[in-house]
Amino acid sequence: MPLLLIDNGSHGESISKVKKLQEEIPEHTTVLFNDRNIHHGPAMDQALHQLASPNILLLDSDCEVRDGGFIEAMTALLSQYGESYIIGKRIFMNRRGFDVEESANAIPYIRPMCMMVRREYYLTLPKFQKHGTTCLENMKAAVQRGFVLLHFPIEDYIHHEGRGTAGKFGYQLGWRGKLNYLLNRFGI
Repeated sequence: MPLLLIDNGSHGESISKVKKLQEEIPEHTTVLFNDRNIHHGPAMDQALHQLASPNILLLDSDCEVRDGGFIEAMTALLSQYGESYIIGKRIFMNRRGFDVEESANAIPYIRPMCMMVRREYYLTLPKFQKHGTTCLENMKAAVQRGFVLLHFPIEDYIHHEGRGTAGKFGYQLGWRGKLNYLLNRFGI
């Protein structure tokens, strides 16, 4: 199985760790070094354009795999249903990208910390975006097209530290992010 590691503008020790991983299995590992942080969504988009596999597992760098077997299980479920697009931890969001309870107006959303994507479908949908809810527009379009977003209990297999890069560098959404947050708080 090919392994693509994308270093998203790291400095110092991180680069040598990524290079060491590549040296361990060079025949199956490719490393892309971005000279700057292009952000979460664009880096995932980069991976989906770089690889040619039908199903691509995206795993954040702040995830720790605690138990095996999830790749095989996700692949089997994704291929079991014809219009399945993406599989991972499914939650629901409002139109502004904030978590909500499941309802008629809620948008199904797969958390991008660890998800498997059917590449051929992704290439027909809007690209993942910069930060925040990087996949919201993509997944809204997928649901409108009749594609299925499958839930998988990924938290049984991995631990997600959460807000790794965002905690260090922020989302860099500027005034639009602040305005979106305020409008959501006011229910607008």
